[in-house]
Amino acid sequence: MKRLYSFLLPFMLVFSLFLAGCGGNTEMPAGNEVDALATMVAATVEAALDAPPADAPVPTLAAPTADAPAPTLASVPTEIPASPAPAVAQVLRVVYVKDGNLYLWTEGGGSVALTNTGDAVRVRISDDAQVVAFVRQLDDNFFTQELWAVNTSLPYDEHLLVSFAEMDTLLAASPFPSADGLGFNVLEWRPGTHQLGYGTVPLYEGPGSMPSEDVRFVDADTLAKSTLFDFGAGGRFRFSPDGNQLVLSTPDHISLVNVDGSNLRAEILTYPQVGTYSEYQYHPSPVWAADSASLRVAIPPEDPLAEPASPTVLWYIPTDGSPARQLSSIFASPFIWVDEYAFSPDLFQVAYVKDAGGNQQELHIAGVNGTSDYVFAVGAGLFFEQWSPNSARFLYSMTGMAEQGIFLGDGLGNSYTISSNPSTVGQMNWVDNSRFLYLYQNGANWELRISDVDGTNHAFLDTISEQYAAYDFVVADQ
Repeated sequence: MKRLYSFLLPFMLVFSLFLAGCGGNTEMPAGNEVDALATMVAATVEAALDAPPADAPVPTLAAPTADAPAPTLASVPTEIPASPAPAVAQVLRVVYVKDGNLYLWTEGGGSVALTNTGDAVRVRISDDAQVVAFVRQLDDNFFTQELWAVNTSLPYDEHLLVSFAEMDTLLAASPFPSADGLGFNVLEWRPGTHQLGYGTVPLYEGPGSMPSEDVRFVDADTLAKSTLFDFGAGGRFRFSPDGNQLVLSTPDHISLVNVDGSNLRAEILTYPQVGTYSEYQYHPSPVWAADSASLRVAIPPEDPLAEPASPTVLWYIPTDGSPARQLSSIFASPFIWVDEYAFSPDLFQVAYVKDAGGNQQELHIAGVNGTSDYVFAVGAGLFFEQWSPNSARFLYSMTGMAEQGIFLGDGLGNSYTISSNPSTVGQMNWVDNSRFLYLYQNGANWELRISDVDGTNHAFLDTISEQYAAYDFVVADQ
């Protein structure tokens, strides 16, 4: 899941449409709530023929007028071609936590419960959709965590991967003797396998927690375990798309290594530790190219508040061991990090937020090589959310008092209002080039939903009481 622990994360909805399309699952609000929902879909903007040049005017964010009803999101242009249909039928599967239990929703089939222990807090589904890894927080105690797995088809075979006793033993041998417990930080399936990589984090009752910088593996089928890097020797990691390499990110360097521990390219990029003015240690977020042959990463300045301001530097990192190469630099707002979600999936573009004065920010879209940098939107409390998989559209939000909302932008310079109240939508994630998963607040509850950008298929998945409920998804063979 894209921002589960950063929450992200990260969706699209057309409230008036999906409320009607979901039948008895959602009650129609009354009074001024209907009026509020009616403002949550904006007018479309005619598509430009070409991408806006560097000096193009900022696209306006159209809003409905008092005497003209807002058009539905179904009027959003669909000129961007969809991905070719796969040769094998594939379906979306979503696994989520509800009341501490795991549920699996399958496109065209509804939801089924996978567990009933009532203590699950995190979840990850394998890329073949066959196994789900999840963290249990024992006895509702934040300091006692275990890692489990369950199949997504019968027999579910819920089984323990890493016990609390093992974590307690690790803690005793760790550099964190004063920690109250040891928990799970990074959870990543190795692509094409049921091997789960995980990193740990010391748990404290108060502030002061930081990653252990370790890398460990457990096989969900055989239960075989191994340690690639012990405490302090690894970093926050991510598998390459082909599953053969890992990138390791630390506060002051990035390294590459094969999954078997060979071919360590230590400190292929080094940089000063980024000041956060807190106990939090910033880890850059390298992004893999689809062919696993290179990465891109943004490195913020050492002191984000220094005057004169220093730029965030964009880097190209090859995997053949040759030196990293600087691509360009940008002047992003302090502490609004240019993370992995800022890079378009094709790695040609980067989105960033820049201070514009007067409590206003600018959303910039630029080529990673420093060309075609233009201002896409201006507002207060601007945040870039996420690119679509085909790099043609993106989501961003504004949280300022004068103009709030969640918006859809595209490479043609157009912008569409998705919701005028960003506080009612959370954990947005693109499923494919036209569909979104998200949590939607309906009264006291949060609902897991999916919508299409063309105004159809506003499916209700389930009601979830927690605002930050964990979920993950995959589109896999049927």
